[in-house]
This record gives sequence, structure tokens and C-alpha cells, in this order.
Amino acid sequence: MISFTLASRKKEMTEALSELLKIKSVKEDGDEMMPYGKNLFLALNNMLNLAERMYFDSESMFARLGYVDYGEGEEMLAILTHLDVVPEGAGWTVPAFSGLVKDGKIYGRGALDNKGPAIATLFALSAIQEDCITLKKRVRLIFGCDEESGWSDIAYYKKNGGEIPTMAFSPDAQFPIINAEKGLMQLELTKKADGANPEDGLRLLSINGGERVNVVPAYCECVLSAKKAQIKELADIFNADVPVKIEMVERGDGLHLITRGLSAHGSLPEEGRNAVNYMIAFLNTLPLADSPLSQAVYQLAQYTGLQTDGTAMGIAQSDELGALSLNVGYIKTDGGDVRVGIDIRYPVSGDGSSILDTIKEKMTAFAVEMKFEKPAHFVPEDSELVRGLKTAYEEIVGEKASCLSTGGATYARAFENAVAFGPVFPGKTGTEHQPDEYIEIDDLVKLADIISNAIVTLCT
Repeated sequence: MISFTLASRKKEMTEALSELLKIKSVKEDGDEMMPYGKNLFLALNNMLNLAERMYFDSESMFARLGYVDYGEGEEMLAILTHLDVVPEGAGWTVPAFSGLVKDGKIYGRGALDNKGPAIATLFALSAIQEDCITLKKRVRLIFGCDEESGWSDIAYYKKNGGEIPTMAFSPDAQFPIINAEKGLMQLELTKKADGANPEDGLRLLSINGGERVNVVPAYCECVLSAKKAQIKELADIFNADVPVKIEMVERGDGLHLITRGLSAHGSLPEEGRNAVNYMIAFLNTLPLADSPLSQAVYQLAQYTGLQTDGTAMGIAQSDELGALSLNVGYIKTDGGDVRVGIDIRYPVSGDGSSILDTIKEKMTAFAVEMKFEKPAHFVPEDSELVRGLKTAYEEIVGEKASCLSTGGATYARAFENAVAFGPVFPGKTGTEHQPDEYIEIDDLVKLADIISNAIVTLCT
């Protein structure tokens, strides 16, 4: 067990994280030198420069990811975090990219997912270096830049000679230990305009909501060729029984309907209020004129509805490690075409191909395309890695460690012998992908202590 604590470096860690959170590192179109855009390039440089000031050797793989190496030995322990973040979304009461420190917390998009853990990991290794602890394995801290949008960074690492670690963990989920991750499917459903535009009746002109498939959308807006008085009674009936209300605003281009929900991580859709789903549910009560867009809306209402478990789609399933979840992450219209993003997490015992077949059978109004998928991931509880992490956690926290399952897709899936380990402590609220995301400063320090202890336990 380590003989030190990172509490003495609390102020230094807080300042480092606050500065990192000021960089709006949302993935954008880039170029050869900055493949994910300028801000992610700046965030990676910020992290690697901090490591260099701590006297570590660092490497950037053409700005797709970076890593820091320490120690000697034939085997290698990797710790994977990421610096890219999802867009801030709606509902913030503090600036999303200010790195605000207030009431013992650090606020900002990425504070918990995953810049806070990245900072904690670097300071944890720095403490080991300063304490002159001899390790029998090398340690590599990997800082990814495309975790939220497709993992092209990890693919680049593997394709270009990145060393495969003997064991690895990613502090991008919950404590104690996540040794089972559900299968992941991210689909885009597309319906093309057929050129026929109805001239009569109640026309749905557009509908747009959500930004990322793995985020529960907090805002949706559509435009109808109607007057407020025409649908007010139906809206009042709908609003009486739901937590997400229909707002109506008359403008020159038509009647705008707005829903304001609650954002959450796409792997936990039940923790949010999906503004797109509620909008679709209301539109389903209206006699919309026939068009490709109205056909798409009616089918979505039939097979997704307000559920988050896939029951209406006929894909609901569960095992002892968890149940299937379904999130409608976005809906977008462009010139009559409509695109819908759906995120599905299925149990370890599930079959992704049969789930996809069922969706294609039901969603006949759409062309269904797989945009991203990862099979389920599982590491046995009696493995050296899991046993070591249990010990490291128990020694610092003083509570028994157990294994859990998650619908989240962490970098642990990148390597065979890898699990997720932290950063959210039992009983604490996970604010990732939500407005006013934060990490408690004391938890940041404790996380760094646990990671230091995990490195020592696994590498000595």
C-alpha cells in the first residue's frame, strides 16, 4: 500500500484541471496536423506539456492521442483516459467551459468525463515517481482524443505500432470495478424525401433535436403549418400527464413546438428526459398530412415511444449482468430528408446481429446503417488484474470492492485484459453528459490516491 496521499497537491491538481476544462475540446473537422480540430489539439498539448513539466517522457501520435511512459520491465500496465468531450448541451447554470471552482467542486464539460480522471492519473504517477518507488512493470498513461465519437484514435494507435498492454484499466465509469460492459450499437436511420410535398392538411415542416447519439437530448423543436389555436387543446391534454411539456410559439414560417428535457449519458437513458421522444409522442397524436417526415415520425412513435428498454421495438432483454437500453440521441431534417440516431447497449449474453435484424424488420420506413459497434466485454473476477484492483480500492477506501456491469463503452474495450475502474464513488451522482457537470475536489484527490495504489499493487 502507498505511504503517501495526494492531498498535499490538491491545489495544484485543482488548478491544472480548471485550466484544462477551459479548452472546449469537442471534436471538429480538422486537418493532417490537427485531425480533430484546434481545441482537441490544444487540450492534448496541455496534458503532454504538464507531463513534461513533471519530468515524464511523452509522445503524441500525430495529435490523435498521446501517451506518457514510466518505469522499466517486460510487461506494461496501461491507464486510459480521454480529453475529448461531448457538446455542452442545454440547461447549464454555470459556464460550461470556465473550469469554475465553487463549493468544493470543479465545474465544466469533461470534469468527470474524462478530464478530471486524466489529471488524477498523471498526478498519481507523479507521486510514485517522487516517492522513488521501484516498479516491475512499465506504466503507460494514454490520453485519447476520439472516445466520444468513434475511437479512431485507438484504431490509429493499434495500426501504427502502439504497444498492446499486458493489463489495463480506464477510470471512466464507476467504482469499485466494472468487469463487464454491454455490447454497443450506434445506428443512423435515414429516410429520403420522395419529392411529394402535401399542400393541404397539417404539415410537419421540420424537426430537429439532439446533437450526439450517446447523449439523451434535452431540446427538440419542430415546425408545423398550423395556428396555435388548432392544436392547443391537444397540447393541453398531452401536457397534463407528462413531465416534458409542449411549448408553442407562432412565427412567420409556422407554428414552432418546443420540448425541453433533461440530458443524461446515452448508456443510462432512464436517468434523463428525452426531448425528442416526447416531441415524437405528441406529434403521434396529430393528424399529420402524409409525407416522408410524418411517416418517419409515426414509425418512431410506434417502435421507440417513451421507453428506454427496447420493449416496443421487440428487442428488450436482460441477464444477471444487466438489461438492454435504447436512446434516441438525435433527429435532424434537411430538405425533407430525416436522420435519426439510436444508441443501444445490450447485455453480455445478447446477440447484436439479431437485434439489428429485428430493428430492420420493424423500421421499414428507414434505411438502417450501423455507424459504430463494439461487442460486449468481460474480464473474469478471479483475474490478476481484478484481484489487484480490489486490493488497491479496499486499502484506500476501507470498503469491500465488488464487480459491476455497465452500459457505458469505456476504453477498457480497447484491450482484452482491461476493465473500468472509477471515477464515480458508490452513492455519488454521476454528472457526465449532463448540465453542470462537476467533480468534487476531495473525490479527485481520493481518485488519485486509489490510482497510485493500483499502480503500486499491480506493478510491484
